[in-house]
Amino acid sequence: MFRLPISARICVRFCATAFICLGPAVCGISGLAALPSSGAAFCIGPTNLEARIHTKPDAESYAALGNWFGENHRPECAAASFQAGLKLEPDSAYLSYLLGLSLYSAGHLQEAIDPLLKASHAHPEEIKPHLLLGTALRDLGRHKEAFQEWTAAIKIDPRSKIALDGLAKGYIEAGDYEPVITHLSVIQRDENLTLDLALAFTKAHMLDDAAQVLIEGLKSYPNSDALARLMVTIYVKQQRFPEASALAEKTARQYPRDIEAQSIYLRVMLFSGAYEKAAPLARKLLALAPHDADLLYQNGIMENKMGDYEAAKKHLEEAIALNPNYHNSRYIYAMVLEQLNDQIGAKAQLEKAFALGATEPQIHLELAKVLHSLGEAQEAQKELDIYQAAWKAATDRTLAEQKATQAAEAAAAGNKQKAASLYREAATELPDSAGIAYRLAMVLDDLGDVEGERSALEQAIKADPNYALAQYQLGYLESRGGDSLGAEQQFRLAIKAAPDYVQAWVALSATLAMESRFKEAKDAVATALKIDPKDKDAFELSKSLAYTALRRQSSP
Repeated sequence: MFRLPISARICVRFCATAFICLGPAVCGISGLAALPSSGAAFCIGPTNLEARIHTKPDAESYAALGNWFGENHRPECAAASFQAGLKLEPDSAYLSYLLGLSLYSAGHLQEAIDPLLKASHAHPEEIKPHLLLGTALRDLGRHKEAFQEWTAAIKIDPRSKIALDGLAKGYIEAGDYEPVITHLSVIQRDENLTLDLALAFTKAHMLDDAAQVLIEGLKSYPNSDALARLMVTIYVKQQRFPEASALAEKTARQYPRDIEAQSIYLRVMLFSGAYEKAAPLARKLLALAPHDADLLYQNGIMENKMGDYEAAKKHLEEAIALNPNYHNSRYIYAMVLEQLNDQIGAKAQLEKAFALGATEPQIHLELAKVLHSLGEAQEAQKELDIYQAAWKAATDRTLAEQKATQAAEAAAAGNKQKAASLYREAATELPDSAGIAYRLAMVLDDLGDVEGERSALEQAIKADPNYALAQYQLGYLESRGGDSLGAEQQFRLAIKAAPDYVQAWVALSATLAMESRFKEAKDAVATALKIDPKDKDAFELSKSLAYTALRRQSSP
C-alpha cells in the first residue's frame, strides 16, 4: 500500500505551463513531447533536490523533486519528474498517482486518466486515486465511468465528502433524486452536500424541503454564493418575488464585481416584471460582457417586454449563435418574430425549442397561436389541447406545492391543525411526494394522531421505499406501541437506506438493549459513535450499556 504525501492534494488546478528541458531532472526523458504546452518555464528545482538527482537518480529522488514542483504550482515540471521516476520504477502506483495528479492539475485531463487507472488498479483500497479519477472523468463528460469511481471510493470510506458529492451529482445528472434525498437528509453535510441535497429536492419538485435545507445551510455558510443563488431560484419558483429580490440584491451588493451575482439579480427583476428597473443593470452588464449568451438573452427578454423588438431580435440572434441549444432563447426569439410579423420564422423557432427538449406548457400555446395565424387550424388545436392538459397538471402541482409551503408556515406559527389540513390536501393532490407525506406525519405526531401519522408514513414509504426518515419514524411508532421486533425491522430498513444515519443506529441499539441483546446493542452504538464521535445520544447510550454490563458481571 502506498501513502500519499500531504502535498498531493486533489482537485487543485494550477495555470498550465510548458517547460524547456534544461535541468538534469528532466533532460533526455522520452515521451515528454506528449505533454501539451503553452508558454515556457524552466524546470529547475532547489539546489538540494537537484544535487540529490545528480548523486542518487532514483525514483524516490524524482518523486521528491516532482512534489516540490507541485507545491510551487508548476505541474508540468512535476509531471516530467514523475515520468522520470516511472522510467526507473514502472510499477510504482505511488508515482502513477502523482503523475495523474500533476497532469490533472495542469489541465491535461485525458492524459491523466491512464496513470490514475494504473494507480487505482494496483491499490484498489486507496481512496485518493478513485476520487481524482472520478473528478477527471466527470470533467471529461464520462459520467458513467466517474460514477463507478465514486462508488468504489464510498466502499473504502462511506463518509468521504468528496465521494458523496460525486455520487450525488451523478444521481442528479441521471434524474434519480431519491437516493440523494434519502442519504443526504440524515448525515452531516458540508457546503457541497447541502447544495446537492437542496438541488435534489428542487429537481423532485419538493421546494419547501429545498428551501428548509438552504435556510439551515446558509446559517452554517452565510457567505456561500452557491447556496444563496439556489435559494433565490427556489423563491422564484415559489413566486416569492420580494424574498427572491431581497436576497439577490444582497448577494449582488456583496459581490459587486461578480457578473454572475449581478446577473442573478437581473434575472429576478425580469421574473418579477420590473423591466424598467432592470434595464440599466442589463445594459451595464452587457457592456461589460458583450459576448455573454445569458446576458444577451436577458437583454432580449427585457427589450421584448418593453417593445424594442429590433434590439431584442439582434441580441437574441447573438445569444442563439453563441448557445444554439438553449431552448428558452428560441422561445423568446419566436415571440419577437411574431411581433415583427414573421410567423413562419416564429414557427421554426418554436419547433426547434421543442426539438431541444422544451416542456413548458406556454410554448405549446405560443405555437398554437402561430399555427392558427398561418391557417393550420387542425395542428393549432392539437397544440392547444396539449397546452391545456399540461397547464392543468402544472397548475395542480404548483397549487399543491403552495399548500405545502403554507402548511410549513402554519406549523412554524404553531397552528398544527391548519398545517395538517393543508398537508393532507397537498398529499392527496401529490400522492407521489414522499416529502409532503412525511411532513404531514410529523405534524400529526405533534397532534397525537397516531393512526393518521402511521398512514402518512406508509404513504411516504410507498412513494419512496428507501425514505430513511419515514422508516425511522415508523420504527419509533412501533417502539412506542410496544412492538420491539417491528421497531427493529424499521430501524434496520432506515439504516439500509442510509448507512450513516446515526439516529437510526442509536434507536436500533436502544431497541436491542430492551430485548436484552446487549452485544448487538453495543455493536450498534459503537457504529453510531464511529460515524459521529460527538453524538450525545450515542455517547450516553454507550455509557449506559457499559454500566449495565458491569452490573451484570457483578451480580451473583
